[in-house]
Amino acid sequence: MIRDYVATYDFNLPLDDAAVDPDLPLVRRRLASLAMAEGLDGGYYEAQELAEAFLDAAREANAEIEDDDSPARLRLRDILARGLDYQRELFEEVCELPLADAAAHLSWLTALMKQRVDMARPVAAILGR
Repeated sequence: MIRDYVATYDFNLPLDDAAVDPDLPLVRRRLASLAMAEGLDGGYYEAQELAEAFLDAAREANAEIEDDDSPARLRLRDILARGLDYQRELFEEVCELPLADAAAHLSWLTALMKQRVDMARPVAAILGR
């Protein structure tokens, strides 16, 4: 019985819930919607990488580092230069927010994406994969 239920488990449930949660800020609902089409691992790691880059940028801003070639700015440019649609869409969703807010929203998404990844192993174990 559990096996039958788990066989139809939808890994997007946390994202589906977040996308329509009226208590969440619009930016988080939109980030959840963008993430639904992404694979488990790629979606998680790409969100995590962008969140970390924004955290680094926020730290540099707090330290009043204004160099255009600072490590955080170079890292963000490198991420965007790869041309990955998902990361570009996430970036465009938060790029006009204060850096700390953008980092917080992307970190929230990363945690949500990790919930999806964390379900893969138990589901596979139950299904014998």
